Amino acid sequence: MSRRIPRSRFIVNGVLIAAAVVVAIIGCSHKTAPTAPGTTMDQSVQPPGGLSLKNERDMALVMRVQNDHTSSLLAHAGVIGTGTGANASGEPAILVLAERAGVAGLPASLQGIPVEVRVVGKVVPYAKPGGGGTLQMGTSTGNDLECSAGTLSCVVVRGGTQYFLSNNHVFARENDASNGERIDAPGRYDGHPRCAQTQQCGTLADFQAISFTSNNTIDAAITLPSAGRTFTCAEAGGYTPSSTVVSPSVNLAVKKTGRTSGLTHGTISAINVTIQVQYSSGIATFVNQIMVPGTFIRSGDSGSLMVTETGNNPVGLCFAGGGGGSFANPIGPVLSRFNATVCSQ
Repeated sequence: MSRRIPRSRFIVNGVLIAAAVVVAIIGCSHKTAPTAPGTTMDQSVQPPGGLSLKNERDMALVMRVQNDHTSSLLAHAGVIGTGTGANASGEPAILVLAERAGVAGLPASLQGIPVEVRVVGKVVPYAKPGGGGTLQMGTSTGNDLECSAGTLSCVVVRGGTQYFLSNNHVFARENDASNGERIDAPGRYDGHPRCAQTQQCGTLADFQAISFTSNNTIDAAITLPSAGRTFTCAEAGGYTPSSTVVSPSVNLAVKKTGRTSGLTHGTISAINVTIQVQYSSGIATFVNQIMVPGTFIRSGDSGSLMVTETGNNPVGLCFAGGGGGSFANPIGPVLSRFNATVCSQ
């Protein structure tokens, strides 16, 4: 999620509401009926008893059932997403992600798999400080054409050249930017006075466009560092990411360093998440996402790199959240999109 102020009035826009506020998705003219990941399953098949979070076949079964029912679950007013996680008893469960408590008509189970409702509030993009000297990752950044502040994720390497990684909505102004635009660190929201121009750190090199009519997997962009701007691959939280990617799994212990909340720790609550995110341009649906507790990231932490608690292996690219949940793109598709690897030195 990033802090941003509209270019026309430099008023904060698209900023994640403070964690103390319970938020709810707002409908808009750009909203389209989201589609679920395209999988099918024989509805007569019932899962066996004793499903385990540690059994890959069991988890794949739960995800297939989740995918089959995501569209019908999203049809309930107040439901904005689904995921595969665990219930209070530690058993695999289908999570229904709601903007508010009390959504009516939801099933207690689907094909024998328990359903659990999690209130996450309205989910919006989550975009302090960089500054002079050697630039560390996990600190403030933003596009020079808006008063905003998100987070420098990490340094990635593509074709032997190093780039900074963050979100589209941090670097590329929710699709409005052009390659070559100036990127600053810290972001201008952290300027003195606020919105004053800050030091340039690079130029926008590439980004994945966000679709408001079809499913998304990543909210990501890369920036080519400015000549002479010194930086390190280390995170400000005191560790350097590994280049070895780890796939997300339920209950995996993770951490991140971000512009606003610094170093935080948590465990993955759900995988295979479908979630509707309220951008300033409209509602975008993301699939195959990662969910962690709402305290994991705050407004301004968009772009933070989620890594494993031990080993510092990249897991996800944080980008959005609500009062009851934080969300990240799996890092594998992000790196594949840019044909890059994470710098580990």
